[in-house]
Amino acid sequence: MPFFEQTVDSVLGQSYSNLEYIVIDGGSTDGTLDTIKLHEAGITKWISEKDEGIADAFNKGMSLAAGDYIMFLNADDILATPDVLVELVEKIIEYEYPVMIYGDFNILKRDTADFLYHGMIKLSHKGMMYGQVLPHPCLLTHRAYFEKYGSFDTSYRIAMDYEWFLRGGFVERIVHVPLLVSNIRDGGISTKDHGKAVNEIIAALKKNNLIRSALGEYKIRGYFFIRLMARRLLNSLGLYKRFLALRSKLKI
Repeated sequence: MPFFEQTVDSVLGQSYSNLEYIVIDGGSTDGTLDTIKLHEAGITKWISEKDEGIADAFNKGMSLAAGDYIMFLNADDILATPDVLVELVEKIIEYEYPVMIYGDFNILKRDTADFLYHGMIKLSHKGMMYGQVLPHPCLLTHRAYFEKYGSFDTSYRIAMDYEWFLRGGFVERIVHVPLLVSNIRDGGISTKDHGKAVNEIIAALKKNNLIRSALGEYKIRGYFFIRLMARRLLNSLGLYKRFLALRSKLKI
């Protein structure tokens, strides 16, 4: 985890005082434990043991959490500013404690941390049917959501947050605020195995009774195939990053 210390610093450097920081490590042998112990005074709880994947790690963190709102921050994500949690809490109060509240994010190049594009999700029911999910590093979820809809399904290796989100995302009150919350490095697990990611999205929709026919599945798979081909074409022309930047600027 070469960026983990930056993640820790971004959390421990927050001006919000009522912060609970829980670290779940999957038994790393790359120096992560040294970083954890170095910052142990600022970490509320930590575990380092073998787990069964991301969903299992998320569930362990949730089981140890005592706060009202929970954010899952990966080991290569960084909170954008020292005051971002204070600002989010102010918005939570302003919007009368929504079940979920989320902001925006920047995508950075993994190795150099160069800015690639700004991300802003315009959540919609149609988008959710086609794989739209709120990135967890810029999302705060009230613990009532977990109590009502349960924990992450560990049978999912990529789309665990999508399946979990589908359970209540269509009916619960979700608030977006135009606030930069986190910096996220590119090259996450969902981008490395497109086929598996699509299969898990289909499985999640079926599990939640949102696909009920072969035609419905065909439409979803066709959508992802067209997107993949368009991305490959833009990449081959050297235009994909420009497209992302333009899409972000136009907020589409």
